[in-house]
Amino acid sequence: MNSPTPEELVRTLEEAQAAFAKQEYRLALARYQWVERHIQDDPENLPVIQIEIGWSHYLLQEYPDAIRYFAKALQSPRLNPTQRFDCLRLSGFSHEFSGDPEKAIAFLQDALAQEVDEALKRYTYFELGKICFAQRRLAEAKAPLLKARQLFGAGESPGGDREYLQTSLYYLGFIAFFEGDPGGAEKLFREYVEKAPDLKNQAPGYFGLAHLFYERKEYPALLDVCDKILHLDADFYDKETLAFFLCRGYMELQMWDELEMFLPNLIETYPQGRYQAAYPQLKWALRHRRLPPRSPAE
Repeated sequence: MNSPTPEELVRTLEEAQAAFAKQEYRLALARYQWVERHIQDDPENLPVIQIEIGWSHYLLQEYPDAIRYFAKALQSPRLNPTQRFDCLRLSGFSHEFSGDPEKAIAFLQDALAQEVDEALKRYTYFELGKICFAQRRLAEAKAPLLKARQLFGAGESPGGDREYLQTSLYYLGFIAFFEGDPGGAEKLFREYVEKAPDLKNQAPGYFGLAHLFYERKEYPALLDVCDKILHLDADFYDKETLAFFLCRGYMELQMWDELEMFLPNLIETYPQGRYQAAYPQLKWALRHRRLPPRSPAE
């Protein structure tokens, strides 16, 4: 087979770039791979094409192939810091989506060590913090989430970036909660509510406050905020916790009619749920219409 002319290589590369810009990633991938096959002896341009192939696989959610191509590109000493940063962060994201958080964390940490503008790192800081938070590595999650909050909050990021700022506040609020800093947690959750783009999106911030009110045994405030969440978002993502908080609040305030209405639904909907250890106490209180005996620890 004859080697393509420079003009054919340029034309095919332009076709790949045009397809990529139109989000026709499968077509772009085919064109980039054709170019790759014909420039194996070009150490300057080959890694650039390998990055584009990696991007195409990534956007097609073909994460093992994306990881493989970014690894090829990273072997080149010719990459500039931004190219290395992209290869490392996208490898980290790919490992995250492939279900390998440990490798994801390692690649994202390597990406953040690259000498590129801090603003370019904001999504990487966020993802690193999010993964560590999901792994309950709260001490490791805190620093990158604080950095993400700072970067997304600079200039009050519009559009989709606002969601990253909000979620950073949410995670940081719960980190403060679990670290035993209720004042710091409350400040972060109230900031979340204040900066929410609409009423529905205030619900997660109120959910954080619900945890604080529960821990403080502020049951009227707990009931109020749980009701507010359900009115703001009828499809809230953790109805089990809301239902338990409501039942516990009704018991503590001796609102027996309300407890009688909600408790059977909680038990029927979540028979093996996270709060099943509390069901006997709730049922006893409802049956006797009085608060159950407390252990010394309570």
